Order: sequence, then C-alpha cells, then structure tokens
Amino acid sequence: MPTDSKMTPELLLIGSSPFNSAQQFISTAAQNLGPHLPRIPDGETSERSNFIAWQHSRLPIELIQPRWGGQPSLRTSGKAYTLANINPVGYDHEALASYATFRALKASGVVPPATRFQVCLPTPLGVVRGFIVTEFCSTVERLYEERLVDAIQRIQERIPASELSIQFDLPFEMAMLEVDRGRLQDPDSYWEAYFSPVKREILERIARLVRCIKPGVELGFHLCYGNFAHAHFVEPASTDMLVEMANEIVKAVSPIHQVKYVHMPVPKDRDDEEYFEPLRGLAIGDAQLFLGLIHSNDEAGTRRRIEAASSTCPVMFGLATECGLGRATVQDVDSVFEIAAAVLKG
Repeated sequence: MPTDSKMTPELLLIGSSPFNSAQQFISTAAQNLGPHLPRIPDGETSERSNFIAWQHSRLPIELIQPRWGGQPSLRTSGKAYTLANINPVGYDHEALASYATFRALKASGVVPPATRFQVCLPTPLGVVRGFIVTEFCSTVERLYEERLVDAIQRIQERIPASELSIQFDLPFEMAMLEVDRGRLQDPDSYWEAYFSPVKREILERIARLVRCIKPGVELGFHLCYGNFAHAHFVEPASTDMLVEMANEIVKAVSPIHQVKYVHMPVPKDRDDEEYFEPLRGLAIGDAQLFLGLIHSNDEAGTRRRIEAASSTCPVMFGLATECGLGRATVQDVDSVFEIAAAVLKG
C-alpha cells in the first residue's frame, strides 16, 4: 500500500452474500483474505440475503403494511398485543448453526485461530418501521425488542465472548434522519420516524439495545444507506451525517459497552476530498473506522477513493464495501475479494 495511505491491513465484511451456504462463504472469505479479516460473518445466505425480508412471518399479518401483504381486515378492535403475538425471530438459530460451521473450519485450519465469528443484526426499530403500520409501531417495537434480546442472549450463551462479534445494521435509523432533515423525500411514509425528537430517540434505543451485550463481545455499527438495485435510498451528500452519528453513538454507548468499530458507506462516484472532509471532526475514541471504499469491478476507482480518504481522514481506517453483498452476484464478490487483496498488497 502507498506509504502515505492511512489504510490499515484490516478488512470488514458487512454481512450478506449471494453464496449458497455459510460453509461456502466463510471458507471462501478465509482462503482469500483470512489474515486481513479480524472477524468473518456467515454470509447471511438463503432467505436472509435480503436483510429483514425473512422477518415478515414473525409479525402479526393484520399489523403489516398492505404493501407487504398485510391484511388489516383481520384486525380486531381493541386487541391487546403481547409477546405471544410475535414469533421468535430466529437469529439465534441461524447464528448457532453457522457458528458450528465456523468452528469446524477454524479447527481444520481454514479460518485463522484469532478470527471472531461476526453476527449481523437489525434493530427492532428497523424491522418494525419496515413492516408495521405506523399506529402500531411503538407497541410492536417493544415486543420485537424482547424477542431479539432473547435471541442475542441465546447466541452469547453458546458462543464464547472472546470469539463473538455483534454488528448492528442501521439503515432505517439513517433514513429517518435524512427524512427529518429534508434530504430524503418519503411520500409514502416508509422511512419516516414514528417518534420525536428523531435523533435523541434513535440514540436512546441503540443504548438500550446494547445493554444486553456481554463484556468481551465485540460491538460494531454499520451506518447503512441501503442497497436497492445497487443504489442507496438517498446518496449521502458527504460524510457529515455519518460522522455526526458515529460520534453520537459512541458517546451514548461507550458508558455501557465498548464500541469496537463503526462502518461508513462511500458511493462509487465519490473519490473527491469534499466527501471525506467531515471526517476531520470524527471523535470515536478507540473505535476503529471502516470505510466502504471497495466497489466490485473497479480497482482503479477503489484506489482513488482510498487516496481521497487518506488525504482528509485524521485516523487510520480499514477497508470494506459500502453495504452487504446479498443482492450482488458471486462474480461481484469474487471481484471484491480480488480488489481487496490487490490494494492491501500495494
């Protein structure tokens, strides 16, 4: 790597992939980039490749938005919803099954011995805003949070803290902030917050959620701008809001649990210093910064984005893609791995 680069030799895989199995994704990642991966996710294969879409069946059909097949005609006036109305979320089942694969690959020497198993999760806010009609969001959010926390606790009971990394993905949180500030038009109220003040309420929810993370477990945040046909829900104008939220999250969460890393996306066409200039105000303490500088089939552009980030960022940063790769092709993932290996070599 160039001598003036601020890039570290570490790479972050955001989570999802188009691979058919955890075995295929973990082994491919480890064999191609193992020394550069402090943590490896399971690739969120099969029904999990499209982020929260698989959570649809966990929620009451009569409370789901009609655009997602909800049936409001089944709603009973005055019904009190309880935990019994929310099915177990299933993240624990999937994580523990994949961890068994991860552990076997580590025992066979495919995965380096110090590598952690990365579990990527949505927030209750994200799942509920994504599916539930607005007037029931607050009620369902509390119940879904209880289910998700239970799943996280089960994961932590079975995976040693020293081998576990938990990442929370925050696309709905970032979208709510963009709507609140007038940058994202939302005529159908898909992204709009159902509470106010928006930023304070988001931070309080994040802080409450991380209270269930045990000491020794790594904690990271993916400040996501979505991936819809390889496009964001709105292109970040710069890293300004990303820096603001990274600083605020670390400030809110650090008294509860150490933040190990924060990830920020970088649009493919942003290889200008202006995009990265707000990074000068980054204040995330000892947390690591990962920037989504790698785009498939674009090694030259990746190198330009690294150069632009290095010229303005005040801290060292690791490499990542801008989002998960669940909607990409296997060939795209191969390209990402090849580009990462090439730029990390120099």
